[in-house]
Amino acid sequence: MPLEQQYQPRTDRRRPQGHSLLHIHGLRGRRRRYRRQQDQLDAQLSLDWHPPHLLYFTLGIMLLCVADAHNTLQLLQLGAKEMNSLMDYLIRRDIDLFVTVKLGMTAACLVVLVGCQHLSLFKRLKIRHVIYSIFALYTALIAYEVAIWPGEGMAFAFLPPL
Repeated sequence: MPLEQQYQPRTDRRRPQGHSLLHIHGLRGRRRRYRRQQDQLDAQLSLDWHPPHLLYFTLGIMLLCVADAHNTLQLLQLGAKEMNSLMDYLIRRDIDLFVTVKLGMTAACLVVLVGCQHLSLFKRLKIRHVIYSIFALYTALIAYEVAIWPGEGMAFAFLPPL
């Protein structure tokens, strides 16, 4: 058999993907697992697929952030004091600026955390566990705000007596 017949070029089996932003499956990502064991140790590598439950946790954190901003403003009207000096400054300057910065900082941090969710922190703690912890802490904060709400929960410990 001649060498030319033996090594005929094969047809390209790859399917054209089109532009990733326009492609219907472009938002799903393709790489779900590391291909090699050594790739997991490389801090520079990241995957382009994120599990759907991270979207739910991220949206939950954003909703809890909105609830926290609302509760903070309501409690301040009742005489509470904001303990975060940056947020206190923003509230005194402009309430719209306070809400914009609070939600913007939270959203920006969540984008970075979700993008790095496969990486490890201190070689032990996955970044996705940090996202779960933020969700749990925000839930506890909202529960605390509801618990100290005047007339609804326990006594408003940090309000001056009327």
